[in-house]
Amino acid sequence: MYQYAYGVTYAKLRGVEFIVPSDWEGTKLFKNQHHTVIENEEFRKELNFPTLGEDGKPNPSRFDIVKKYIPNVKPIDPHSLWGYYYDGRPVTYDVICAYHYGNISKIPTIFIPQSRSHLLKVFEFSDEVKESESYKYWHSRKGTYDVAHLRRGDISRPGPYKVGVNHYPVMSLDSYYRAFEKFGYDKDKIEWISDDATNTWHKDRPVTENLGFKYPEGSIYKPGIIFDWLDDFLKMYFARTVFRGNSSFSWWVNFLSGVNAYAPIIDKRAPEGDVRPELDFDFVKGNYPHWMYTEPTPWEIIISH
Repeated sequence: MYQYAYGVTYAKLRGVEFIVPSDWEGTKLFKNQHHTVIENEEFRKELNFPTLGEDGKPNPSRFDIVKKYIPNVKPIDPHSLWGYYYDGRPVTYDVICAYHYGNISKIPTIFIPQSRSHLLKVFEFSDEVKESESYKYWHSRKGTYDVAHLRRGDISRPGPYKVGVNHYPVMSLDSYYRAFEKFGYDKDKIEWISDDATNTWHKDRPVTENLGFKYPEGSIYKPGIIFDWLDDFLKMYFARTVFRGNSSFSWWVNFLSGVNAYAPIIDKRAPEGDVRPELDFDFVKGNYPHWMYTEPTPWEIIISH
């Protein structure tokens, strides 16, 4: 969604067409499509490959492929001060994570031109989502429950290498419990959401269907369910309060819904090593702290509002 938010903002500001190499989850999730998919089948197939080949070595540069078909194309870096540069030529960008800071004084240059009112229109739910049983159920409970989002699945696992299997900090359950007490919430009345399929941390997490992922479109679609994570997304979307995880998943929920939000300040990392401890973080009211390791700045308050 960060990639898409950048692309539609660039297209809006510069009056150009937003062209992508494939459809994505948003094609099903959102009512209006603000992109077109590359029509040239050969061009599209050449672009739609994983970053690494089967041998583990990097595949050819996507920019080289784009340049092959569009010789006058200019590459741009969304995170730089020239992230919205345009001189009349086609431009292309290839970033997995379009949410970092600019390169001067930690000012988030990628976000400054973006408009929340514009993105709310871009990310309006589709009729299929609104007609789903999940949407109807959580909408019927709108504003009657409080939720905490715990991120686990892709950043930690139980066993000898208990937590911290990559560079993401793993936030302790105690961080949430202290936040509940700090802001006057009864921990026994909080409803939890997580990707802890092992039930190690989230003991009563319900068993859900895992539909999987298919490159390059993303999560696999199933009629009725749509995506296997959508029910959790909607549960947070219609909540009264969300205690956010260190995750873009709940960051976007809070951004779109405008729910009463509390978020952790991710201001430290565990020491390097095979086994890394869970860490304690403080929560603040609002959605503005970055969900990755960073030192929060006042600019983040502007971003999320």
